[in-house]
Amino acid sequence: MKKSFLLQQCQLAYKRIQLEIQSHESQSPDEMKWIEWGFAATMQAWLNIEKITHDYQFMDQQEEVSFYKSQKPRFTGLIDYFTLLYKSVLFQPEDYTKRGNYWKRELNTCLECMSKFKEACQNYKQQQAGTDIYFLKHNNQQPLLFGSNVSIFDFNSTSYSCLLGRLVALKKYKKYIQEKIYTEIPLRQAG
Repeated sequence: MKKSFLLQQCQLAYKRIQLEIQSHESQSPDEMKWIEWGFAATMQAWLNIEKITHDYQFMDQQEEVSFYKSQKPRFTGLIDYFTLLYKSVLFQPEDYTKRGNYWKRELNTCLECMSKFKEACQNYKQQQAGTDIYFLKHNNQQPLLFGSNVSIFDFNSTSYSCLLGRLVALKKYKKYIQEKIYTEIPLRQAG
């Protein structure tokens, strides 16, 4: 299948935003400013994609389903990732001796959430197998849910693209936490 205009635009925008994020991260000495910038940049990238989709005529149902199952979760997951980062960095202890334990707790919470979201995605696939019409109706009508508390997250009424977006965010967040643990524990042991 030939790549559609929308798919090409999504892939270009996603590659561009990833490169910009990496570049700003290495150049920014202030982690919170980088996170704020990253959130704003990824949100803008998604809003640009939404503008394209507003008047876009999908070639067929397969293209539309593909967009909501793959492209939308990538972007919304990236936005949600920065939301998770902001919260965790904002609430990390100022005392370096307590940061290692903080990040270990964050990792445990992240792993628990990943498990719940993986299970929810699997359940969604099993319950809605082969029903792309349902998928499109359900995914086109739901607002985006960023930074939702997992304990009050309603897995049964949340769209697959939202669930998958959160899973994307959690996977990225897990890598971030692991890097924090790797850097925070040696600092604590050296001090």
